[in-house]
Amino acid sequence: MQIRPEESNPLLDSALNYNFPEFGEEKGINKVVAFGDHSHKGPVYVRQTPPCTDGCPAGNDIRSWLTLVQHTEKRQRSWQQSFELAWHEASRTTPFPAVCGRVCPHPCETKCNRSKKDDGAVNIGSFERFIGDYGIHAGLRHKKLTTETKDKKVAVIGAGPAGLSCAFQLARRGFPATVFEAFERPGGMMRYGIPPYRLPRKILDAEIEAIVETGVKIVCNTVIGVDMSLDLLASEFDKVFIGIGAHVGLRLGVDGEDAANVFSAVRFLKLINSGKAVRLGSRVIVVGGGHSALVIARVARRLGSEVTVLYRRTIAEMPATEEEVHEAMAEGVDICYLLAPVGIRTENDLAAAVQCTRMQLGELDDTGRRRPIPIENSFEEVECTALILAISQHPDWKDAKRYVNSSGWLTPDENWSIGESIYAGGDIITPDRVTTAIGQGRMAAERIAALLEGGPVHPPQRPEVITEEKLRLAYYEKRKRNERRWMPIEKRFNGTVELEIDFGISEEQFRAEALRCMSCGLCFECDQCRIFCPQEAISAFPQNLIGEVMYTDYNKCIGCHICAFTCPCGYIQMGMGEGL
Repeated sequence: MQIRPEESNPLLDSALNYNFPEFGEEKGINKVVAFGDHSHKGPVYVRQTPPCTDGCPAGNDIRSWLTLVQHTEKRQRSWQQSFELAWHEASRTTPFPAVCGRVCPHPCETKCNRSKKDDGAVNIGSFERFIGDYGIHAGLRHKKLTTETKDKKVAVIGAGPAGLSCAFQLARRGFPATVFEAFERPGGMMRYGIPPYRLPRKILDAEIEAIVETGVKIVCNTVIGVDMSLDLLASEFDKVFIGIGAHVGLRLGVDGEDAANVFSAVRFLKLINSGKAVRLGSRVIVVGGGHSALVIARVARRLGSEVTVLYRRTIAEMPATEEEVHEAMAEGVDICYLLAPVGIRTENDLAAAVQCTRMQLGELDDTGRRRPIPIENSFEEVECTALILAISQHPDWKDAKRYVNSSGWLTPDENWSIGESIYAGGDIITPDRVTTAIGQGRMAAERIAALLEGGPVHPPQRPEVITEEKLRLAYYEKRKRNERRWMPIEKRFNGTVELEIDFGISEEQFRAEALRCMSCGLCFECDQCRIFCPQEAISAFPQNLIGEVMYTDYNKCIGCHICAFTCPCGYIQMGMGEGL
């Protein structure tokens, strides 16, 4: 396209008068375009971190998943080819897309720039679930980074999300990894802490099987510190990763807590998820305000009990997400705020009531929430037939206790090391999400692999996060968010916890959701820069799989800034310096 001076174009006029911010070396830009005796700013292509990846504890390159599907027709691929590519792209950072697509509270969506344009963030959670389910149904298998089997081997303690993620990443790199698991089956909290109505066991088993097929060996019913010492294990393996999780529930420290109908959250969920019968009676009290408390409440509802959750703060301070709170209330869970247990009244050696005091909120505490303060003379009782305490948990340390810090947890260094040849990740650092443990396991594996190979260990460097003000939102169409489908509430209560209630999104919705991604900070081939360049200085590199980097002929470029102004995703910036 050529535009003569006498022609008027509002977009070009606006671009030429646009006040662009200055960019320097601190932004990763140090390129200059020189013409004769003067120099000017030329376009520099700066890949940036999308906010979704910045918000993902696993470090998933979510933008690439979405872009692969979005470009299906442009790349002349079948949809199935794109789905397979997206699954393999996901498996670079996580072996559990189908699991996380169901159980992760998707903090990535909270940061998504799409929500600044229309009715909500890209539905990343449902998108990830579709990718994971496709991989299972298509029988896809992970690609290893090498066919070589290295002569160094690693032991992993704990077959939860951190341990399995670590072992998976090591196996991909050719390092034999053996996982030692204390329980009868692998999965950790994914199996023993999450009920099947949220995570069907066939889904979990399928993704673990794919991990095993990369060369990971899992040895169950083996407790390190009982069946084998940590020192012996460390002597037989070159490196050891500890990811034992936090499977011991905290206690209130009051009389009556040893009654048969009083359970910790982890004990209750382990019984339920092991298929054991648990008698709850008609009136269950759950103490706590986190995710586990609401999951337990919903499990008890499915087993036929009326359920009340007691929380000592208000809904604004609840660790559980707003979505989790609303889902629990929709299923008939009653939540009482500003009420804290201080004792248990027993009858015939069973808990009959929770003795509580009313609370009021004071100043902010170390967690950034308002501190609950007891109100004098506000004692009351709440009757119960079972009491479940979801007030936190801690690890069963065994031989790892020597590494525990003064706060009662582990504190790895920048290489995820806690001692000579010993590494750690997951809930033993602090109880958190499944996806957080997956990310920590991966990062530890990357450091372990680099150290075993004798190469330098480089901490991960992530480009600057691109925020909404760096985008040209007006370019993008408004597109309605595609929501997942749910089982009707009245059909959820059949006396078991087996019925999955989340039906995900359809293939049509999956494709439509990919189109909502704005590819923040990376070219998505909109061609705006090429179309509007008055010098015809820009062309496209062909055969780019994810995102297309445009090419600028700097002998033609006059530094007019139009390409940067028209770029909707913030990928083009104007740079200045010595040489190009």
